[in-house]
Amino acid sequence: MTGDLVTGLRSALSIRFVNTGTGPCTDMVFTVGLPPGIVLLGGTDRVVLPVLAAGRTHVHELTLQARTPGPFDLVCTNFSYRDENHEPVRVTGWRAGLSVRAAPVVAPVPQPTGRLGVICETPNLVLGAWDELRILVINDAGIPLEDVMMAVTGPFSGAVPRSRISVLGPGMMARFTFQVNVAEAGRHVPLTARTTYTSGGAVTRTQVDHLTVAAQPPVPPSPPPSSVPQSILYLAANPRDLPPLRSDEEMRRVKERLQLARNRDRYRIEPALAVRFDDISQSLVDHQPAVVHFSGHGDRDGNLGIEDNDGRCTKVTPEGLAALFSLHSRTLRCVILNACYSERLAWQLAPHVGHVVGMRSAIGDPAAIEFSVGFYLGLFDGHPVPDAFARGRAHLLSRPGLAPEHQTPVLFPPGPSW
Repeated sequence: MTGDLVTGLRSALSIRFVNTGTGPCTDMVFTVGLPPGIVLLGGTDRVVLPVLAAGRTHVHELTLQARTPGPFDLVCTNFSYRDENHEPVRVTGWRAGLSVRAAPVVAPVPQPTGRLGVICETPNLVLGAWDELRILVINDAGIPLEDVMMAVTGPFSGAVPRSRISVLGPGMMARFTFQVNVAEAGRHVPLTARTTYTSGGAVTRTQVDHLTVAAQPPVPPSPPPSSVPQSILYLAANPRDLPPLRSDEEMRRVKERLQLARNRDRYRIEPALAVRFDDISQSLVDHQPAVVHFSGHGDRDGNLGIEDNDGRCTKVTPEGLAALFSLHSRTLRCVILNACYSERLAWQLAPHVGHVVGMRSAIGDPAAIEFSVGFYLGLFDGHPVPDAFARGRAHLLSRPGLAPEHQTPVLFPPGPSW
């Protein structure tokens, strides 16, 4: 008898009859008695064989289901046959041990505890031309996600664009990039992003997000650059109830780089110190800057610490600053957030500004100043923002005491990898 029984599952049991004699056995009758807790699902509990030739084997199959684990005995209530001499034989007391094991415990599949954060990072698409659409996905579901795929629908020419990544860990971010040809103009063209994913091989889930993007006709070629210098709005906040910062030293060294630069006439620095929120808004209106530089404090939630009317710290949210800066997206070329934990604010601003520099963690005063010196040395020499960013990080990497912080600055869209 062979078989492997597991509680709660359909299990096969084979009973073998072997004639080891020299002649045939005939008129064999065998009736199986099942113990309580084992149910017959398939086959019959009674075997009748007219003839079993010498040396031959007959296998009788049963399908059983056990309700509880443990050892059991199968018994035969009727086992008789005629042997090779045609003499009747009756077997009494036949029994066989049967072991049933418990079904393995299946670990529960982790369930998501939140939603994915889905943000459109592309502020504008060119109408009627192929352009790049970038969508940022943040895994706030609280579990690792696998086979993450996004499909975007909207007023596009051609097939529905799709993009896929294999794994997205909890709290991690990923960018999905699509080549699209938008056929509808407007400031708020509707898009639908459908994101599907699995977790641990479980059922596929789908999240639907409704986004908007601006779509405008191609911008005509820009006229030759004028001789009017571009403004760098230098914002500094040093609330008296927070640890003091050396913002004045940072601004002094940046001004020195400008005075020594070959293109010194292309830029002018407009300082705004001890800034309150109203001061930031007013300075943006007054100067229409190409570059905004903030030197101050930030917290882990991406808030910036500015000053109130008494010179104490008050916080301004990433969402609020993003809304304010979006009103000046036509002139803003770059924003530098030289403040601790400003990465979240940086990617909130990225859809509205050409480039944004933030800090992924805390950064010390010496490192913040040295990064600014390297960055502006490249910018004032006429290099594009990604090259200036790389130079700022190189300045940190070259100083033994500051090298561990060279990966703290991050650039949106991403710059060179180190």
